[in-house]
Parts: sequence; C-alpha cells; structure tokens
Amino acid sequence: MKLSVVIPAYNAAQFIESSYQSIINQNIDDIEIIYVDNNSTDETSDEIKKLQQKDKRVSFYFQSKQGAAPTRNKGLVNAKGEYIYFFDVDDGIYPNALSKMIAVLDVYKNVEAVVGKMVKSQHDIDTTKKPNDETFDVTVNSKPYWGLVWFSDLSQVVGPPAFMYRRRVFDTIGIYNEDLRIGQDTALDIKLGMTCDIAFIDMYVYMYYKHTDSTIEKNKKSTPRAFMQWPRLVKEHLPFYLENKTPIAFDKLLFEQLYKVMGKQVSFTKGFYKRKAIKKDLLKQVSLVEIPFLIRFFMSILVVFPLSSVFKFYGYYLVPYIVKKI
Repeated sequence: MKLSVVIPAYNAAQFIESSYQSIINQNIDDIEIIYVDNNSTDETSDEIKKLQQKDKRVSFYFQSKQGAAPTRNKGLVNAKGEYIYFFDVDDGIYPNALSKMIAVLDVYKNVEAVVGKMVKSQHDIDTTKKPNDETFDVTVNSKPYWGLVWFSDLSQVVGPPAFMYRRRVFDTIGIYNEDLRIGQDTALDIKLGMTCDIAFIDMYVYMYYKHTDSTIEKNKKSTPRAFMQWPRLVKEHLPFYLENKTPIAFDKLLFEQLYKVMGKQVSFTKGFYKRKAIKKDLLKQVSLVEIPFLIRFFMSILVVFPLSSVFKFYGYYLVPYIVKKI
C-alpha cells in the first residue's frame, strides 16, 4: 500500500461525500481512505458506510475519546500505507497535489516528510482564488531547520493536510499528544522539524476552510493566547528539551516563551488570590527546571501589581536579558 489518507470526522455528514471525491480526484490507485468518526450525533457514520459499499478502499473506525489528536491517532495506528496523509473533512485539496508529494518522497529517500503551502478561506475551494506564486521547486532542509522556524514563528505553521509523512517517522517522533486539546498538530510538527530532515515543495497543497463560528475559533477570540499556548509548551516542548540534547537556539526559544507566557497568565488573571494561586501552579508545572530568581521575583510583583507597564518591563527587558545568558 502506497498511501493511507486519514480523515477524522465529527458531525460531518454533509462533507463526507465531497471529502471522498477530493481524494478520489487525485487519481491515485494504490490508496486507502480511512474515516474515523469521533462521536458524531448526525448521519456521519451512515454516509461513510455508503462509501464503503461502493469503494472497498474506504475503511471506517470509531474513536470514543473526544478530540482531534486521538481521532487522528486511531486512523494512524490502523493505516497500512508507506506514506501517511491527514485530511480534514471540510477542507479542499488542489489537483495532483498528492501525486506530487508522493513523487518527492519517492525521490528524496533521506527525508521523512514533505510539506507544501496552504490557502485560508471562508469559502469553498472552487470559489477561492489560489495565489499564482508557486514554483514547484523542492528544497531539502536538514534538522532542526523547520523545527526552529515553526517554533519561533507560529504564523509559518501550516495544518496537517499540508504534510505527507513516511509511516516510519511516527516510530521516531511518536503520535499526536492526546493531552493537548488544541495545538497538538503544531506540537508534533515542531518535533518532526527538530528531529528529521524535511522536504519543502513550493506548491499549494490544500485550502483550509476557516469556520468563523466554530468552537475553536470562538475560543481563540475569547481566550488570551498565553493560556492556549501553555499546555503545548509544558506538555510537549519542555519534555522534549528534558529528554533530548537540544540546540541552544531551541533552548532560548523555549525558555523565552515559557517565561513570557507565565508572566502573561499571571497578569491576565483577575483577583489577587487567583493570581497568587496560578503563579504557584505555573511554577509547579515547570518544577523539573530551575527558574531564575529574577523571573520568580517579578512574577510575584505581577501578582500584586498586574499592570501593563510592569509586564512590559518583564516581557520586553527582563526575559530577553535572562534568556540571553542561556
């Protein structure tokens, strides 16, 4: 089996047929299409079963543990393909994108994944204009190039459907972190970039359909980013640092983000006693590393004086000063 396409689905009955056609239109024969239903309450399962009746390449699994990470993992562990592609049921994929990515992995045997570009839109792929800046050039970057790029600038991160992986790479980097409610794809790909050589193809692979009314988008707008980033930092990147010999550039990025996010969470929390409690909890979560005295001291100041001027000094002057010494 050449390619396994894993498609998580949650209350996605209206997208099952179109997602199937998106993959079939890639004209790849040696393929399996794996749908994983994640506790849908609509007709998602029925729609997938209809596909199974007409195409034996379609398989269907159920994941009771809620979330994108366990759902993708369910498909991954059941995949038989040499290459793995994760597709989101409501996104669109551009013509011949998968065959071009397969060709890259076939030619560049030393890379563990190939990544392309994505387009974001609130419309479907047929009515969204694709940028005309593709060159289709392939560039191979050795580790930890992409890991540092993505870790330093999240705006450079693309979604799972922009990647195609060798199946074997998950034996090295592990599967999606199921302890993360959001950001598990970013966490995995930063680890991939830190650990493995990756090929980049200058090509738009897929269109990400942005649901403005989705739960995730609403949470992004209502929740300070610091609170969303923290679980990924302490449950994924900090353990990676502790378990591996990481380059200084990674260490500086990690601790700069840790210190800033800790300060932001304290200053954004309403109420003195709540700030005091969250400071204690944050320090407990990073107890396996030594937190400099000045960081702990200024976090205490933020507990008492959660002023923007105090945080600006902490974030813009103190943290860079401390990190520079690493």
